[in-house]
Amino acid sequence: MRQVAEYYPMIDSAMFRSDENASLLARILSCLLLLVAEPAGAQYLNPSQVAPSKAVSLTVSGGVSLGAYEAGFLYFSGTSSQGERSVDLRLVTGASAGSLNALLAIMATCGVDASTPGQSLFWDIWVPIGFNDLFVPTSTTPLGVFSREALERRASHIEQAWNRGLDPSCDVVLGVSTTRLSPRALQAANGRLDLPRLEEKFAIRIQGRGTGRHPRATNYTTREGRRLELLLETEEQGEIPFANLRELLLASMSFPIAFPPQPLRTCAPKSSAKPGVCLPSEARRELFIDGGVFDNTPLRLAVGLARDGLRETTDGKLEWRPIPQPDTRTTPPGIAFAFIDPDATEYPIAPPQEGTKPVSLPVTLAELLAAFVDTARSKELAMLLEEEPEIAKRLTLPRRHFPAAGAPLFAFLGFFEKSFRVFDFYLGMYDARRMMDDAFREGRTQTERSQAAAMDGIGGWQPFACMSAVYDSLPSAEQACQGEALADFRALLQMSLDQLYDACSKSAGTVPPGTWRNAHCDRAIAGQAPPHVPGLQLNEWPDWKQSKDESELAYSMRLLGAYDFGFQDLGVPKGQGDQAVLRIRHALGTAAHRLAAVQPAADKPTVRFASKLAVDSISYEPQRMSLHITMGPTASEVGLSVGASEMPLSSGLRFAGVLGFRGLEDVLSSGNSGDPFGVALTGGLEFQPRSGQTFLSQSRLALRAGWLFSSNDHYGTSNCPAGGASYVTACSRPVVQGLVGITFLEFLRAQLVGEWYPSTEGRKSLWSVAPGIGLELGL
Repeated sequence: MRQVAEYYPMIDSAMFRSDENASLLARILSCLLLLVAEPAGAQYLNPSQVAPSKAVSLTVSGGVSLGAYEAGFLYFSGTSSQGERSVDLRLVTGASAGSLNALLAIMATCGVDASTPGQSLFWDIWVPIGFNDLFVPTSTTPLGVFSREALERRASHIEQAWNRGLDPSCDVVLGVSTTRLSPRALQAANGRLDLPRLEEKFAIRIQGRGTGRHPRATNYTTREGRRLELLLETEEQGEIPFANLRELLLASMSFPIAFPPQPLRTCAPKSSAKPGVCLPSEARRELFIDGGVFDNTPLRLAVGLARDGLRETTDGKLEWRPIPQPDTRTTPPGIAFAFIDPDATEYPIAPPQEGTKPVSLPVTLAELLAAFVDTARSKELAMLLEEEPEIAKRLTLPRRHFPAAGAPLFAFLGFFEKSFRVFDFYLGMYDARRMMDDAFREGRTQTERSQAAAMDGIGGWQPFACMSAVYDSLPSAEQACQGEALADFRALLQMSLDQLYDACSKSAGTVPPGTWRNAHCDRAIAGQAPPHVPGLQLNEWPDWKQSKDESELAYSMRLLGAYDFGFQDLGVPKGQGDQAVLRIRHALGTAAHRLAAVQPAADKPTVRFASKLAVDSISYEPQRMSLHITMGPTASEVGLSVGASEMPLSSGLRFAGVLGFRGLEDVLSSGNSGDPFGVALTGGLEFQPRSGQTFLSQSRLALRAGWLFSSNDHYGTSNCPAGGASYVTACSRPVVQGLVGITFLEFLRAQLVGEWYPSTEGRKSLWSVAPGIGLELGL
């Protein structure tokens, strides 16, 4: 680990000497303890002046693609696990992506080590998996658009490390939150009242048995428990096979719509013959989805498990009871609680709302739905702080200091580019190191502040060194960020700085100075512009501020395009950030279309409409093929419009073919308007401008040309009668059409067609205007 200190001067060179130091994870956990004990705004204490706590509980929330950020944070925390742990990680809970990272954190703490980021399980699980690995069209089901195949392949790597064994001193309880697809009925009032339960928790005790032997995993619950944790299916001896543990993590990560529900074989706490044992003959197969739906931060679960299960030994340490005791009324004072939430930031996420929004039903319902989701996901945390307010004194929350590349699109953007996940992984490492620096600010020796600066890129630490030097405004940044290999990384660094300065500058005057422990945010509030990342050379720098009507995704892609980011996975040329937005929209649109295609016939239109409405909120994309029917006082038509490419062009060009009718009312009724019946066959190009297009309304322009066939001359098979030249449909002749149209909800269409009939064979030219309304259907 010597290379880390060489790359980044402020990193402790001594901390990586396993013969002199305990694991870095122990120091990180000690940092957490210091941060918990430290009053707000006080100076950090020297670790030697603080009595260490006996144990630490860590909770990891869900984060979608920001699971890569959590992975980087936990990887750096677990680096160099040699030596005796001065602080024990006894309890880890997680939801959704956090449940997977929770297990990886246990394994890293208990001996699964990696000297470089790219060699770690954290990297191996999170960095390689992108959108194309998740979206396998042939695997899409009516309940999930994505496939678990890539996740299951990566899970085999975890199983291999699992089977190699964990340290015998490892004794950690893993808590996982899940959600039932169908509620379980709990009886109350002597069976006269059924209470539906969707939230489900699992508690798994993991005990290492040394090298070459897979750990022992068992259900850690009791029939008298208050939380009613379910039991995973076990073997006869009560041990849980890794395959069942893997399925539990997949269930906790099964975000609705994205992944289909995951089946689990479980037992209710009181339905098994032996406590903690769930035999195959007793287990029931049921479907589960994402644990973050109702409890995205299972900290209450952690506190309950610690209260019921941990006890103090005669030598003052904490250990797990063989069986939880739910009658315990107090949480052991020797355990501190921390949780990692990638949404917790040390800068303002959005400027405060100014004024009042117009009162309307759609706006009110949208706000109510958003509030409902947020409240449901944080309900357990709120209940915990109400039940045990003293826990707040033992609680700490590390914060993210800079915007993450994968944060837009509800933290899903990271799956579209590997470079985004790599950046977020190193950002997690940076925040872990930053927390350690803050907690151990005092008491360092000059040796620990090594100024070595060998920048040879060995071991994958150079991106981390570059990021740390840029964010911390160090003079070594110029050297640390050199090399063509970091070109995209530098672009992401610059975008992150721009976004931070934009967010912080908008909060100027609304928060008191020093609110954010972020020097860059303070500079932005003071009116400074973001610094330029060394090695990033541009002829013209873009506007780093987000415009009023610019979405978060469009803002990010505009900046990356300006910084010549190479969109390798999206297949977009450098400098084309707007094309990257279209690619992302098109990829999501394809997935949405596939999801609608596999629905039962009766549900296809509903799912197609709802899914297109959702993806069009990113960027409107017209239907690949559409059919329209319009009618008007002078003309009617049936037309087909086809996109010029599978990937929509930035020009918005389409091919159109139309069959038009004139005098149709005479054909369908006994009346006679005096104008002969005519059929016009035309074709040409349509143009749908990108700006201003939404799912609610879409405009178009078209230029078409063709031939009008008139019944007056038997559709061009005989001479046109004399004197008929003054009527539009008197004779078969060429026609040129120009169209201006608008469609509402891609369904109701209104258009105005201007027609010009050039002079032929001595006949004068004519013109007409044909308004029409009708329907447009996507095919």
